[in-house]
Order: sequence, then structure tokens, then C-alpha cells
Amino acid sequence: MLTYGGLRQHILLALGGQPSIVSGVTQNQRIAEIVNQAGNYLFSKQWRFRERTGRPVSLVANQNWAAMPGDAEEIISLVTKAGLGWRVELTSPEQIELFRNSMAPALLDSVYYAALSRPWAQADNVTPLVAGTAFPAPRLDIYPTPQATTNDAIIMRYRAGWTAVSGETNAVTPDTYIIPVPPYVEALLIAYCRAFAVAYEDEGLAARLIEIDNGPIWNAAAIKDGIAQRDYGRLNPVRSGAFVSDPVRYRRGFVQ
Repeated sequence: MLTYGGLRQHILLALGGQPSIVSGVTQNQRIAEIVNQAGNYLFSKQWRFRERTGRPVSLVANQNWAAMPGDAEEIISLVTKAGLGWRVELTSPEQIELFRNSMAPALLDSVYYAALSRPWAQADNVTPLVAGTAFPAPRLDIYPTPQATTNDAIIMRYRAGWTAVSGETNAVTPDTYIIPVPPYVEALLIAYCRAFAVAYEDEGLAARLIEIDNGPIWNAAAIKDGIAQRDYGRLNPVRSGAFVSDPVRYRRGFVQ
């Protein structure tokens, strides 16, 4: 298993020593920044390992949004808990606003509509989020506004985001903090970390990332993960039998 300490060693090897720093930033913080940016880039792809099983989301009375799990970044599906007698459908933020402003056709009975969004205001819905405050967490905009609190009303499947590491915390026990990626992606993350580390010293980040994303390390991870399909080579000609309209099935041996 890949640990934070292991990633640190790969970064130091790529640089031939400690990374450059500026006043007010420690070397541990700089290395953590490199790891986090490489991790966020890795998690920008729709990997299967990012997918999580269903987690409940509760609806709160007179609140037109619902809190999402803290690591949720992309919604895969929403279904309602059995026995509630209504369903939920994903829609766009624009459609939610049309519903709320009575500019849309009449809604279906027993249907809630939901859209992923980020708030412009703090929890009081009055004070704007200004520069220097934390980036707002994603949430589910809900229409119509629930009239009663329903615990675990919606079951959500989602893709998780990268969990940031802290230089000051993980530097204390770097060999016990396990990076949350499967083994078949470890080499790819290491390559990203090396690319970010070296590029911060001499530029050229875009070229390095393009080279990795079009190379064998990314391809091997993508095939293992299931977001890419193997190349089975040239198709053999069909000399008899019905015409094969699905070459993928033919390549895999489903059609003889």
C-alpha cells in the first residue's frame, strides 16, 4: 500500500533533494501541496474506484436543500428510500430556478427534483461567502421545499473527491498514513507527483501531464479500473454465417 511517506520519497528522488520554498512555508507543507495537487488531478478522471455505495441523505423541514456526504464530488444516482411513496429526479440548476420562480409547467405529483450546487451565502442564507472564507461544500438543491423532516430520505451514490493531506500532520507519521487509491493506480499517482514536483522547479507541467496521460502507465490503470477497454487487435474476417454488427462482441468471442 502506498503511504504518504512513500510519495514523499518519490518526490525527493525526482528533485534530487528538498523542494524549493519561500518564507513562511515549510518543506513539509510544500511536499503536501505537491501531493494534493497531483491527487486532485488524478481524481479529475471518472475512475470506478471513486464510486461509493449508497449513502443516505436527509431532508429537513422548510429547507430547500440537503447536505451531502463530505467526500461527495459527483452524483451518480439518487433514489428514494422504500416506502415513502414519492421519487426524486436529478435535473439542472436552471430547471430548479424555473420551478421556484413558477416559470415551468405544473409538476408531477409525488416527485422531488434535485440538482448539485454550491451556495453563495453562509448557513444563514444572508451573509455572502467572501474571499478568504472556506470554499462552499456542495449540496443538493431540492424542489419543492420539504414540509417535514425525513431522515435518510434519499439514497445517493456518488464519486468521492480527493482527501487532502496535511504537511504538518502527516509529516509526523508519514509511513502510517495510507493514500486512498487502489494498488493499480499507485504508479500513476507517483508519476503525477513527480511531474508536479519537477515542473514547479523548471516549468513544463502541461507537457509532462500530457505525456503521462497518453502513456502506458495511465493506459494500464484505466484498463484495470474499467474506464477503458483493451485493444484486441485486428478483427478476423467473417467468412461464413450472419453479418456481425457488433465488433466488440465479436472480439470478445460472444459471436462465432
